[in-house]
Amino acid sequence: MKSFKKIISGVTALALACGLSLTASAELKEGDSKAYKGTGYMAKYEVLSVKDGKTTVKVTLKNTSKKTINHWAVGFDRSFLGIIEDVKYGRLFTPGEKYNNVIRDCGTNGTVAPNQCVSFSFTMLDWENCSELPERIRVYSDINKSNTVDELNTAARECYHSAMYCIGGYINAACTVDTCFGFGLFENSNSKDGMKTGFNYKYKAKGDSAINMAASQYARGDISVYVGRTEIDDEDSCFVQVRDNKTGKVGQFPHPTDGTAEWGTFDLNAPLQVNYKDFQLSAAAKAATECVQDYLYELMSEGQDYQRIFEHGSSQATSEEGLKIDMKASYDGLDKVINDRLKFDFEGMIVNVGEIPSDDKFIFSVQTKDPKTGETSLWLGSI
Repeated sequence: MKSFKKIISGVTALALACGLSLTASAELKEGDSKAYKGTGYMAKYEVLSVKDGKTTVKVTLKNTSKKTINHWAVGFDRSFLGIIEDVKYGRLFTPGEKYNNVIRDCGTNGTVAPNQCVSFSFTMLDWENCSELPERIRVYSDINKSNTVDELNTAARECYHSAMYCIGGYINAACTVDTCFGFGLFENSNSKDGMKTGFNYKYKAKGDSAINMAASQYARGDISVYVGRTEIDDEDSCFVQVRDNKTGKVGQFPHPTDGTAEWGTFDLNAPLQVNYKDFQLSAAAKAATECVQDYLYELMSEGQDYQRIFEHGSSQATSEEGLKIDMKASYDGLDKVINDRLKFDFEGMIVNVGEIPSDDKFIFSVQTKDPKTGETSLWLGSI
C-alpha cells in the first residue's frame, strides 16, 4: 500500500510541476481537466466550455524528451471522441470521416523543442460518450522509437481490415478483387517498395488513404506498408505487410510473423509470432463454440450420431492435444469448420472441445489456449 501511494503521489507531483491538473468529472463542465503522461511528452486536456450541445476543448502538449518533436499528432480513443466541427491550431487527420479521432499539427506549429509546449483547441458535438474526460490519449511524432514485432503485426492487422473494407465496397459494386487493384485502389501501397505512412503523408487513392490512416495509429516512425494480392481457400484475397525501415523487421497479416517475413510475398513459412490477450482468447472461444453448435445441429438434421465426434480419434479438437489453428493446415469435419472460422484472427491458438455429462441436455465445453503463455478461456455450449 505504501509503494502504491508513493507512485500516485509521484505522478501527481510531476503533473503539478508541469502545471497540469488531475481532476476528473462524470458530467463535463467548464474547467474540468486531466493530465496524461507518456514517453517523451505530457498532455493536458481542458474543457473550455459546455453549452448549446457542444463542448470546446483545449489540449496542451509538453515535450519532455531531449529531442525536438516534428509533425506531432494526438489520437483519442475511438469510443470517446464526438463529431468535430472546428479545430484551431491543428488539422483533422481524417476530414470527412464520421469518427475523427486524430488531430495533427496545422503545418506551422509541428516543431516542439525540448521542454516547450504547443496547444490546439476544437469544438465537438456532445453525445453520450463525451460526458467524461478521455481515459487516455496518444501522442505521435517522428521521434518515436522503433516498433516491436507485435506493434508491426497489430498495424498489419488493422491495415488488412481497412483494405478488406475498401475492397468490399467495390465488390458490392460488381467489381472483383483483381479489378480493385487494377483500378488503383492501392496505387502506392501495392507498389514494389510499398507506401510510406504517417500523419504527415496524404494519398489520393481511397485504399491508400485508408491504409495510411490505420497504419499511422498503430506503427510509428519510418514505416512502409505493402498491400498484395493472394488466394486464400481458392478465393481472391489480399494480405498486408508493415515494415519498420529502421530495423528491417516486417509484420504481416494474416499469419503474423516474428519479423522475418519476405517483403512483398505472402510468407506463410515465416515463423508465427502471437501473444494473445484475455479478450482475444474469449472471443476465439465464443466463435469456436458457435462453430461446434452449428456443426452438431447439422449432424442432427442429417440424422447422424452427433455424439460420435467426441469419440477418441474422431477429431483433433476433441483430442487431448487439441486443434492448432493453422493457415496452412488441411483439416476435415469439425476441425475444418473451427479452423476456417479462426485462422485469420487467431492463428496458433489451441482449441479443445469436450463433452460435459448432463441429464437434461447435451452440453459441451470449448477451451482456447495461448501456447506461448498457457493462458486459457472457457465457454460452454448446448444443443
